[in-house]
Amino acid sequence: MTTRRARISAALISAVIVLTAAFLGTGTAQARFVPAGSISPTVGFDPAAVIQWRLDQIFVNQPIFVRVDPALPGLTDFTLNNWCNCAINWFNNSTQIGGVAFPGPLDTGPIRTGSGDVSAWVEIPGGLTVVRGAGNWWVP
Repeated sequence: MTTRRARISAALISAVIVLTAAFLGTGTAQARFVPAGSISPTVGFDPAAVIQWRLDQIFVNQPIFVRVDPALPGLTDFTLNNWCNCAINWFNNSTQIGGVAFPGPLDTGPIRTGSGDVSAWVEIPGGLTVVRGAGNWWVP
């Protein structure tokens, strides 16, 4: 009978531990993006806004905000105030790697720019860019 009681006690203690962990929860790692800089406003004309009937966005005057996460090295996240048909041409001066990001109305998530000194310039593809946006930031 003693072995049976020991098994039942062990099973009850295990169940209490599992239920306590389930109710109290456990810590999870989450991305905490912090501001790293900004890209100066891009000014221009977007003819695609006329075709897509976004008349309030024909004339573009859009700053782009840059965020990085120290816990996730090499990632850059771009945020905008409004939707913009903008192309962010970025270049990592430390790794000599570049690319293009298109932040649209949907959250595309962070871009893998790599760690180091990153610079970018912004244009309106298919439109008229009067003032090209530019910026520089450090990615951990």
